[in-house]
Amino acid sequence: MTLKKIINNIEVELTTEEIAQRQIDEQQALLAQQEKDNKKAEDLANKQSALNKLKALGLNDAEIKAIIGN
Repeated sequence: MTLKKIINNIEVELTTEEIAQRQIDEQQALLAQQEKDNKKAEDLANKQSALNKLKALGLNDAEIKAIIGN
């Protein structure tokens, strides 16, 4: 499969360098998305850990909701 682009309404094939750069860009985008997903999962785990600790201290759900606003 050849990759193409359009320049001045003319379809031309991408150069080897352009293809390589596109692959690098795709990999970087995947890594950035993975880091974002990992951060979101970590934040969720931290929130759940905090809730568990508050419950272990004896607070009920209504009291926890009152102090964290959820």
